[in-house]
Amino acid sequence: MRRQGGQFMPYKGVVQGKVIELEEDVTLPDGTRVRIIPEISITMPVPQDTITLHEWLHSARQVRAYLPETSDSVELLRQLREERAHR
Repeated sequence: MRRQGGQFMPYKGVVQGKVIELEEDVTLPDGTRVRIIPEISITMPVPQDTITLHEWLHSARQVRAYLPETSDSVELLRQLREERAHR
């Protein structure tokens, strides 16, 4: 990072194997500690274990179909109020 106006400014670069090639002509002394924060890229590969929104919704609807009608939070609250009223 270069110091500009009392603040450190980040450098940008590109990973080539195990080396990061800086976009600017910068010479950092050997042993200089750096922090690398990858930028999100549209071309980044999508992990294989991800699912689409459509697949997730389909799965959620299947789970919901197995739940009893009383799992609805409004219905549960109604039942709890009735039980308290009868105590």
